[in-house]
Amino acid sequence: MGEQTKQETLSFETGIARLEQIVAQLDQNNVDLEKALELFQEGLELVKNCNKILNSAEAKVKMLIEDSAGQLVTEKLIINGEN
Repeated sequence: MGEQTKQETLSFETGIARLEQIVAQLDQNNVDLEKALELFQEGLELVKNCNKILNSAEAKVKMLIEDSAGQLVTEKLIINGEN
């Protein structure tokens, strides 16, 4: 299985966790250039995959939020009391 295919099957949470690991590794400043480039590339693929998952979730939410006439109702999403 190729690296890109592996990343496409990761859950959003797993992708974010791996991104946090990559950022931590790069922040240590003891990674050689070649490894840093590999990590950067992996991070870009993870971001792309996580964005794809978020866009898909947003589309599903929009499909679910319709009024009785079938019109899309846009409401502000409040998460944990934050606007």
